[in-house]
Amino acid sequence: MANNIKNQEDILAKLNITALNSMQEEAVSVIETTTNTILLSPTGTGKTLAFCLPLIDSLDPESNEIQALILVPSRELAIQIEQVIRTMGSGYKVNAVYGGRPMSKDKIELKHIPAILIGTRVELQTILPMIVFLKIILKP
Repeated sequence: MANNIKNQEDILAKLNITALNSMQEEAVSVIETTTNTILLSPTGTGKTLAFCLPLIDSLDPESNEIQALILVPSRELAIQIEQVIRTMGSGYKVNAVYGGRPMSKDKIELKHIPAILIGTRVELQTILPMIVFLKIILKP
């Protein structure tokens, strides 16, 4: 379940962005109308924000399930995407799982299921069965 959901206008205001750049505008419109999208743009052009805005807009604030699973190739990208989404202050819980940190930290953070889960392949393969197990054991 989410807290104090923000719309795109609120998120952009929080980030001090007055307007999306042309790549972001096109990406948002394409993502909203297609199933699969690939964004090719130089580093630092705002691809993360471009795909996160429509993603957040598609989430259900009443759901207690993982609604978005973002598979990334590296821990650095997992951390970056998690930081961007948290900075957006969307109101949705987000967690990133990746190697190089204690699994106990992931277990603590995932006791409350996030709306958005980001992770590397190996960590997601490890953590998803645990989430399913916790949901069965901790049913309300």
